[in-house]
Amino acid sequence: MSQPDETRLNDDIVDAISSLGNQTRLEILFTLVKKERECLEQWATMSFTELYDAVGLESTSQFSYHLDQLVGQFMVETSDGYRLTYGGDRIVRTILSGSYESTHSFDDIDVSGVCVFCEGSPLVATMDTERFVVRCRSCEEILLNDLLPRSQTRHRSTEATVDSVGTRIWSTYTLVRGGICPECYGPVDTAVDTHGPEPEADGDQPFYALAHTCQECLLAIHMPIEVTAAFHPAAVGFFWDHGISLLDCPLWEFFEFVVTDTVTTDVASVDPLEATVTIAFDDETLRLRIDDTLTVTPVSTSDISTNN
Repeated sequence: MSQPDETRLNDDIVDAISSLGNQTRLEILFTLVKKERECLEQWATMSFTELYDAVGLESTSQFSYHLDQLVGQFMVETSDGYRLTYGGDRIVRTILSGSYESTHSFDDIDVSGVCVFCEGSPLVATMDTERFVVRCRSCEEILLNDLLPRSQTRHRSTEATVDSVGTRIWSTYTLVRGGICPECYGPVDTAVDTHGPEPEADGDQPFYALAHTCQECLLAIHMPIEVTAAFHPAAVGFFWDHGISLLDCPLWEFFEFVVTDTVTTDVASVDPLEATVTIAFDDETLRLRIDDTLTVTPVSTSDISTNN
C-alpha cells in the first residue's frame, strides 16, 4: 500500500479550512446549494449580484472579500457566474447531514444471525462510542463494527437504522470490489488478512478476510473472503435459486452460511492468493476460485475432476 503524504498538512490547507470559519462565507455556500435545489440543476451558477442580494450583506466590498476567500478551493468563477466546487459541495452537505456531530444512540436490538466465534445466538446490534456494533449475546464477541453518521439515525427508527446499515455495507462492498474508496473515491489497495489459528495447526481453521485500504484517505474496510465469491453473478443466482436474495441478507446474517458450512473456503496459498469457495445447498454445489488478482471464476465439474 502506498504511504500517506505527510506534506499534505501545509499552510494552504490550514488557510482553506480557516476560511470556512465565518458565517457569511458559509451562507454563500449554502445559497448556491439552495439555488441548485430550487432550479433542479446540478452545479447551478449565480451572479455576483444574485449572491449579494441573497446573502444580504450591507457592504459590497465586504461581500467581495468573503467571496474571494472561497474562490479556488470551494467556489469557482465562470462566465455564467459562481458555482460550487466538489469540495464546496461536500462541505455544505457535511453540515446539512450533521456528519460532524455526535450520532444518536439507540437501544440494543436483537438481530438474526449466528456468531462465528461460539456459533451461538442471538446477535445484538448496538451503539458503542459512535460505532455501529453487532455482537454475540452469548460470548460478547464483536462480529462487526462500522462508522455510523448522525444522518443515518436522525430520521429512522432503530429497526430502520439497522436495516440501512445492512444495505450500506453491501453498497460499500460494491465500490471497494471495483477498487474505489466509498468515502473519497480514491484507489484502494487490497491484502489478505488472516485471523485465528495458523493453517498448520490442528482444530479450527483460520478466518480469512480482505483488507481494503484507501491510498488517499486511509479508510480501511474488512470483508470476509467468502463475500468476494458470493457476489459473483453465478453465486448470486445460485443463492436466488435456493430462495435467498443476497442483497437483502445483511453481512451479520451472511455469517450463518459460513458457520453452518453452507459456504466453505479452502485457501491453498495466501501469497499469491489461491482460494476456492464452495457453496452447497442440499445436493447442489457451486465452486468458485479466487486468484491473486481477486478475480472470481466458477469451477466446472471437469476442472475438479482434472485437479483430483
